Amino acid sequence: MGDIAFDFDPKEGLGDGFLTPVYFDNEVLVKHLYSPTIAVEFASETYGTIYWPDRYMSFGINSTGAAIAWLGDLKELPVAEQHHWREHNIPAQNDMMSEFFDAQINAQFTEPPVGIQVINALEEWTTAFARKNEIELYKPKAFKDRIEAVRRYRRIIIKSEDDFIRFVSELNEIINENVNNDQIRKFLKSNNVTPKDGLKGNKLLEMTYRDVLGDTKNLIAPFFWLYDLRLWADHDMGDDKLKDVAAKLSIPDLKDFEAIFTKLLEHLRDTLAALKTAYG
Repeated sequence: MGDIAFDFDPKEGLGDGFLTPVYFDNEVLVKHLYSPTIAVEFASETYGTIYWPDRYMSFGINSTGAAIAWLGDLKELPVAEQHHWREHNIPAQNDMMSEFFDAQINAQFTEPPVGIQVINALEEWTTAFARKNEIELYKPKAFKDRIEAVRRYRRIIIKSEDDFIRFVSELNEIINENVNNDQIRKFLKSNNVTPKDGLKGNKLLEMTYRDVLGDTKNLIAPFFWLYDLRLWADHDMGDDKLKDVAAKLSIPDLKDFEAIFTKLLEHLRDTLAALKTAYG
C-alpha cells in the first residue's frame, strides 16, 4: 500500500501500534463530504465513518475539532488517499477522547437516535444513486453544517408547539430545500422525461422515482408530509394539513407533537432505506 510517513506520537499507541491516533485538521474531510460517490456518516458529532465504494474507515472529532484516525487504518488506504490525509496531518494533540474512542476502544456504542439515522440514510441513498447515475439528488453539506445537524438531532425534545415548529422547519430545510433541482432536471431530460417549467424539489424527485426508476409504491410520500407540516408551521392555514399528516402517521392526538415528529422521522428513514435497497 506504500509507506507514507505520518506525524504521530507513538506514546499514544495501543497494543501493536495499529491503534495509534493520528491527527488532522478537519478540512481533510471536505473532499469526502463533497464527493458524490463517497458517503460520510456521523453516529454523533465526534464519531463518523467514511464509505468509499470498496472500503470504509471510521474517524473521530476531538475537543479542538481535529479529525482523528488510526494509523493502521490509514496505512491500509490506497497511496493516493494516504497522500491526501498526509497533507492535512497536524502534530499529535494527545486528545483522542471522543465517541470514536469510546466505541472503538471501550466498546461503548449505542445506536444513533432516529433523527441522525435519517440524516445518514439520506447520505447513503444520495451516494448510492450518484454512483449508479452520476448525479446528486441532494446538494452536499459543509463540515460545520453536517456536525451541527448531527448535534441538533442527537437529542430531540419537543415540549411545545413552538419546539415542534422549529424542528419541522429545520428538517425541511435540511432535506426538502436542499434538493439538487438543476441536476435532477437534466437527469430527467436525459431519460426522455420533460418536467414542466417551475417544478422543483419533491415534484422532481417524484418524477425521478416514478417515471425513471419505476417506483409504484409512492416512496416520495413522507417527504411531501414533511413539506405539508412546514406549510402548516409557517403559514396561518388552519390545522387541515396537520390533521392530514397525523392521520397518515396514525397519530390520533394532534397535540402529541413529539409522537408526530418521531413517527415522521421513522417513515423518512425507512423510505430512504427502501429507495437504496430497490434502486441503489
